[in-house]
Amino acid sequence: MRPLTLGLLGLALVLAACAPAAPTESPATATLPTPTSAPATIAPTAALTDTPIPVPVTELPSPTAAAPSGIVPYAIDPSRTTVQYSVEETFLNDNNRLATAIGRTSEVRGTLKLNFDDPAKSEFGEFTVDISTLRSDSSRRDNAIRRRWLESATYPIATFVVRSVEGFPPNPQPGQDITFKLVGDLTVRTTTRTVTWDVTARLDNETLSGTATTFIMMADFGVEPPSIAGILRVKDGVTLTLNFVMLPTQ
Repeated sequence: MRPLTLGLLGLALVLAACAPAAPTESPATATLPTPTSAPATIAPTAALTDTPIPVPVTELPSPTAAAPSGIVPYAIDPSRTTVQYSVEETFLNDNNRLATAIGRTSEVRGTLKLNFDDPAKSEFGEFTVDISTLRSDSSRRDNAIRRRWLESATYPIATFVVRSVEGFPPNPQPGQDITFKLVGDLTVRTTTRTVTWDVTARLDNETLSGTATTFIMMADFGVEPPSIAGILRVKDGVTLTLNFVMLPTQ
């Protein structure tokens, strides 16, 4: 080979070695692959409007009513009050069958000045019952009581006057049953005797209700136990029960 040819070939090799390499694509300018699908668009859950969204408000408990205080007058509510007697009878003409006779009336009156600050110091008025209006399951018995045995047609009003209160609880609470005793004078016809009533009472809001019971002997009030020869005999001893409701009068 000629020297000139060899020189040219060498020059070409030198230039090829010194020539800059083809630029490599920069990562920053690399073309990202085209996504296969567009990203999903997230829709708002509700359109924004000018209308305010109501916010639930927790109701606060109503304020507790103030407890009554002072002295409040009360009176019997006759529409919801009854007094009754019960006595044991023996029917001689029916194989000496035993039975209990019960008579009732709503003709009851009575008052009370209830002392809310010190209930034990409450003042009781007179209680009255029109015993001529007592009714049982036998009009024959009712008529005999009015005309002969009790003479309630002549002495229609029985009275009770409270003299003392015994066993009254020291701190009674509204809505709670309390028990105590009322001691006083019971008058039937023209005879007055001291009797004791066992009372269970309850005050709900402004309504005072309860039951009072006592046991008396007819002979103590000058009443002969009823008897009809060969037909009926009544045992001496009467249970009296008062189921009462009292309401404030002011």
